[in-house]
Amino acid sequence: MTETTKPRTGIVITVPAPMARTAGAASRWARRHGVLLAGLALIAAAMAWKTAIVQNAYFKEDDFEFVARAMESDLSFDYLTRIHFGQFMPGGFLLAWLSARLEPFGWGFAAGGILVLHACAALAVLRMLRVVFGDRPAILAPLLVFLVAPITVPALVWWAAALNTVLLQIALPMAVASHWHHLRSGRLRHAVAAALWVLFGLLGFIKGFALPLVLFALTAIYHGGVRTVLRRYVAAWSLYLTVLVAFGALYVQRSLSATNTGALPIFDQAAGFLWELLGKTFATTVLGGPWRWFAGGDWGVASPPLPVVIASLVTIAVLVTLTAYYRRRAGLAWALLLGYLLVADALPVLWGRVHLLGSFAGSDTRYVADAVPLVALVVGLALLPLPREVEPYRRALPGRERVSGICGAVLGVFVGASLVSVTLFADHLGADRRYRYIETARAELAKAAPDTVIYDRLVPADVLPSSYKTYSLTSRVLGAMASPRLRAGMQAPPAALDGMVFDDQGHLRPVDVQGIPLVPNTPDRCWPITGGTVLVPLDNRVSREAGTLVRLGYAARGNTKITLWMGDRATDVELRAGLGRVFMLAAPGVDRIVVQDVPRGVCLGDVTPGEAVPRP
Repeated sequence: MTETTKPRTGIVITVPAPMARTAGAASRWARRHGVLLAGLALIAAAMAWKTAIVQNAYFKEDDFEFVARAMESDLSFDYLTRIHFGQFMPGGFLLAWLSARLEPFGWGFAAGGILVLHACAALAVLRMLRVVFGDRPAILAPLLVFLVAPITVPALVWWAAALNTVLLQIALPMAVASHWHHLRSGRLRHAVAAALWVLFGLLGFIKGFALPLVLFALTAIYHGGVRTVLRRYVAAWSLYLTVLVAFGALYVQRSLSATNTGALPIFDQAAGFLWELLGKTFATTVLGGPWRWFAGGDWGVASPPLPVVIASLVTIAVLVTLTAYYRRRAGLAWALLLGYLLVADALPVLWGRVHLLGSFAGSDTRYVADAVPLVALVVGLALLPLPREVEPYRRALPGRERVSGICGAVLGVFVGASLVSVTLFADHLGADRRYRYIETARAELAKAAPDTVIYDRLVPADVLPSSYKTYSLTSRVLGAMASPRLRAGMQAPPAALDGMVFDDQGHLRPVDVQGIPLVPNTPDRCWPITGGTVLVPLDNRVSREAGTLVRLGYAARGNTKITLWMGDRATDVELRAGLGRVFMLAAPGVDRIVVQDVPRGVCLGDVTPGEAVPRP
């Protein structure tokens, strides 16, 4: 009997040999670089998440001053090296200048640049972890700590804070990676690269002075102790010290000519600040907190309840104890992190800000945002053995599955808590008022003629507080968006019969003066003419500081020209026939206006010194 076999039916796909080889090579490359690809995917996802948050923020506080200064200044040495309340940030001022010149108060350019730099910081952390620990999946855990830590987000939504923080977030991991290469290979070029990254960090933030200390501590802990590393790596320490001395000399030189370098707080303020910064802000946010924020606009101010603070401190103590119990040198790694927080994060703020803000400054998360790359490294050092490390553990670990399960659960709780905290913070972002004011003013300036006379006044307090002094004035804040000619006129407006002023919504409106008028006690309500000269009293109502606007009423039978004298300053004004008024800035401290050779048919009447306001 013969058995018949039916042929199989179906579609047979034949792949050309070159394509098959390419696909196979790509598959093998992906397997070899799986950790890198996974890290890049995590970074991309985190940046998409943070971009969605940052786009809802807007400029605030120091941001307005930074944009105004950038638009008023050339890219000069003095501009770049100005001390800003103890902060020395040439790199930050360079970024501010470039961003403002692309578009003043353009949040897309400003925030976009910051996000790009923060993505570079994430890539730098990934590089550091790969260099220190090698390409193994476990390094994705400390990378995730950096990517989702709530501390980083508030600094991203405040442009002025981010300008220096993101540069230091790049510099620290890149310096560690280059220095680690130097330790392994002994090649001087890696030490030179590390020194350049230290300089990069210093240009971004004065806190960069702590980077060589971090490199020295890491070397001493993991490469032979203090005495050994001092002798073995003399070239590296010499390079780092040279950078510190040179930059320190520049900082001291610029500080001597600065007026806002800072001062030390009293003991109670310092102690309260350290408790707020380390005990409340850092201890809670490093675990995914603080889970409650200060209810005041879009500030990154942590406000955790006391039970949460206590629970966080206990949790940290348990984590440090457990890791130090099993992992050799873990305790020293945690000590390194604490030292960085004290030296790099606490000390500069104690000198520059605490005497102004008090202990409350310690609740601001931006002061510890730069430490997150080091947090990621220390987490790795506390958990993972280094390649070729001898006896990395003090004692045998529990079963691998148990350790992996516990670490995965802790990481999951941290990520979940971080997402909650950041979501709560994102609910505080509310910049519609500032955005509408700036954009309305931008449109008004675009329509204004170049010779429009615009008088100064304070911007609304809910846009920028008056504590910024001259940088709270419309001529500085809104003038940043004007043409150079119009900006110059806003900062030194001439006398005019028809001036303009910005209202609280950002619209240009005819100007008036808010003050108490002085009316001549004469039958015709004109100040008397004596010997052809009129003295118009201001009754000592002009302050010693600039900014008082004067409105002088007049009547003229025909168009005529007069010269007004305030102190030694003369102002020529062309009067129009009929009733009118003249607006002019008062010279600081003057008590009268003098008009000589008053033409016939001109009556100078009521005068009102005061503040420029929109006409009702």
